[in-house]
Amino acid sequence: MPNIAFISPKGGSGKTTAALLLALGLSERGPRVAMIDSDPNKPLVHWASLPHRPERVSVHAAPTVQDLRDAVREAERRTPQWLIVDTEGSERGAMVFAALQFDLVLTPLAGSQLDLREAIKAARMAEAFGKRSGKPLRHRALLTRVPPAIRPRMIKTVVAELHGAGVQLLLTPLLEKEAFRALFQLGGGFESLTDQGVFGVGPARDNADRYVDEILGLLDPTGDA
Repeated sequence: MPNIAFISPKGGSGKTTAALLLALGLSERGPRVAMIDSDPNKPLVHWASLPHRPERVSVHAAPTVQDLRDAVREAERRTPQWLIVDTEGSERGAMVFAALQFDLVLTPLAGSQLDLREAIKAARMAEAFGKRSGKPLRHRALLTRVPPAIRPRMIKTVVAELHGAGVQLLLTPLLEKEAFRALFQLGGGFESLTDQGVFGVGPARDNADRYVDEILGLLDPTGDA
């Protein structure tokens, strides 16, 4: 069961959206996905309470790091094939590394200098925990909320500075899409958004699919994931 953590020392980076899009994309391919919501605001717990939640996706609350192992045990009763942990948007969120072993750690960031600094900090935290445990943590940054029509100069600067700091970046950014926001307002996945007439679901789904495909290829280059 691959374990994936989403972590950012900065709130508002698109972390929970990225975690949910990954869970939805994986579940559409057949696997059962358990999500651990360790954000005290419980955004995923709220999403799961809305109509049309996919049957293959379960959400389990872990408001503190101490609750994490209990949430994982609860999730394992559903025999998931993937585990996704959405952490608190602070440095304390990195403590999940001490509680679980992860196959991939993702740090979402928008195209700003503040997000850039925090993404580099998260990469350093993942590296430090990996060294302490004796098993390197694979880490990638993920650009979020990128305008779909243009690539502003600031984005190019952020990408260059990430590379300069030795932080690896997923090739697929998550674009700024109304449909992504609508998931948290209306619940469910992309099919339910289409049924409710939300604008732009097709392009949003295509973007999310490319993102999920890249993660699958990263974890299993043979395509057997």
